[in-house]
Amino acid sequence: MSLPPTPSRPAAGARDRPLGPGFDALLRGSLITNTGDGIRLAALPLLAASLTSSPLLISAVTAAQYLPWATFAPLGGVIVDRRDRRQTILVTQTWRALVMVALAASVGLDLVAIWQLCVVAFVVTVGEIMVDPAIVALVPTVVEDEDLDRANGRIASAEIVTNDFAGGPIGAVAFGLAPWLPFVIDGASYLGSVLPFRRLPTERPRPSRPDPRPDGRRTRRDEALEGFTWLRRHLVLGPLTAAQVVSYLGASAGLSLLVVLVTIELDASALTFGAVLAAGALGAVVGSLAGGRVARAVGVRATLAGAVAAQGATLAAAAISRSALLVVVLWLLNGLPAGAQRPIARSMQQRLTPNHLLGRINVTARIFTRGIIIVGALAAGALATATSVRGALALGGVVQLVAAALVWRALAPSRLR
Repeated sequence: MSLPPTPSRPAAGARDRPLGPGFDALLRGSLITNTGDGIRLAALPLLAASLTSSPLLISAVTAAQYLPWATFAPLGGVIVDRRDRRQTILVTQTWRALVMVALAASVGLDLVAIWQLCVVAFVVTVGEIMVDPAIVALVPTVVEDEDLDRANGRIASAEIVTNDFAGGPIGAVAFGLAPWLPFVIDGASYLGSVLPFRRLPTERPRPSRPDPRPDGRRTRRDEALEGFTWLRRHLVLGPLTAAQVVSYLGASAGLSLLVVLVTIELDASALTFGAVLAAGALGAVVGSLAGGRVARAVGVRATLAGAVAAQGATLAAAAISRSALLVVVLWLLNGLPAGAQRPIARSMQQRLTPNHLLGRINVTARIFTRGIIIVGALAAGALATATSVRGALALGGVVQLVAAALVWRALAPSRLR
């Protein structure tokens, strides 16, 4: 297997070399659209919590946000690999903007209900399935292989800065000013991202595998199954994805119940919730920029497994916290390992996957990791309703500690040879 156990060290002068206009367009478009995403991700749970105090119903909005990964994603991966990725991004961003404007109108007219939030969360994530894997698949086409870690680190840090660090507080403040305002801003961000995305270079035709069928035709189902089969059989990415599924199962408790812990259990304000999200994002930004150096120092295996373990420990600690300020600090510490593992895992996937399969492999992995959040969010909401919010969060932390052991096993040296 060609993957080295640690990221390759950049050649002399490589760190200062420009990554090119194609990457610049990709980065700028990501910055704009992820700012809007962060605003929406902060505003949607706040809007849900303003409509109901039921942890189960609030968690249902989170579950709906990830449901497309278990339903639409196989088709989405085929579309990303079959069609021009630049055009796919442009069309998708446009209709996502229209959806958010419609939600803003419903909120402004006081016609919104929980079920509508679930529908919007579902539809917008369908667009995410088209856009995010397309961006991941485009990175290796606009930068050289030796620049992948640097490029992914920049995109990951940009996603975190805008999606969480900037978007969270902006979404919370905008929601406090007017509940419809964050959704207007989100829609504007989708339209605004179209300009830099239009500057992406036109892709070269991608090779495809010969079709064994006598008539030479391949269905979308055939192409989707190719991605599932390839990932399942891969000696590294298959077990690593399985370990990540367990990690996301634990993390889903925090994703769905953090707003309940902060605004209901600790009786803090929406602005405080935004501060918690911002703290996590700040940690993730630092982690994403430092992840490559840490992996070179201690190895990919120790970095990824240690990151998951640290997330589990901080989630469990947040569960027993009696202070909103302490939750802010803990979420900062939770964000550091979350950010560190993102560019490392992404570069690993890009290096090990043929580019004509990269959209499908990225989507397939997310089908499992995002799909389990549906189960985890609903289970955490039901458990919190039956027992306590803190108990559900603590159990999520324990599950992530189990996941850390599975990551360590998945990246055993014998698999990386």
